Amino acid sequence: MDDSTALVDVRGLQKTFEMGTFFDQLRGKPARRVHAVSDVSFALSPGRTLGIVGESGSGKSTVARCLLRLEDPTAGNLFVKGQDIAGLRGEKALAASRRSVQMIFQDPNRSLNPRLRIGESLIEGPLNLGEARQSAMQRAGELLEVVGLPRTSLDRFPHQFSGGQRQRIAIARALMMEPDVIVADEAVSALDVSVQAQVLDLLSEIQERRNLAILFITHDLRVAAQICDEVMVMQRGKVIEYGAPRFSHIPRRIIPAP
Repeated sequence: MDDSTALVDVRGLQKTFEMGTFFDQLRGKPARRVHAVSDVSFALSPGRTLGIVGESGSGKSTVARCLLRLEDPTAGNLFVKGQDIAGLRGEKALAASRRSVQMIFQDPNRSLNPRLRIGESLIEGPLNLGEARQSAMQRAGELLEVVGLPRTSLDRFPHQFSGGQRQRIAIARALMMEPDVIVADEAVSALDVSVQAQVLDLLSEIQERRNLAILFITHDLRVAAQICDEVMVMQRGKVIEYGAPRFSHIPRRIIPAP
């Protein structure tokens, strides 16, 4: 990949956690250091999908959290649209990168506030950035239609939707920020296979329309091989393989397993 065209360029990313209990501190016992991510590098360009695949504890979600600056990296560089955000501190300094990179979480039941109507959840981010309420609500209705839901959904609550519909709402919420990059962290693993197919096809269609870059995190190599342009396999915090999917005969659009 030509890194000069990359929206995201990660170089030598490292993340170390210090593990220890309160009682360990009282005893003077040194904290145990866990290297969650070690020397991870990759680049992601517009219109491309990079899959990060690995078992639980491999470090794939930690990479995503560092890119979103939900975790502070221990070392390395995180270039987003040419700016290194690794050393930035504070919401004001990180505002632009957080708008450019949006997350779709694994469980929409937990990522959507059950007490807020869908419309309020969708417009929360734009309102915080100064957009007028009427304008934001208009865009929210339009985006619900883009993800296959009626505008009347704005006045309903999350519990009134199925799991697949809630994940469509989560996609619409991410799009409300007009991002350049979408991070999908196990975004379909909690869904039935047929619903997975629908949601993944939706992501593919939106990517083509908006030329989005997608970082797709999954433990399922089969799914990654079907939808990703490149796959990065992680184990114990390190990259052990990086390249084009080997299963090139599998079409890009997902096919439900029998």
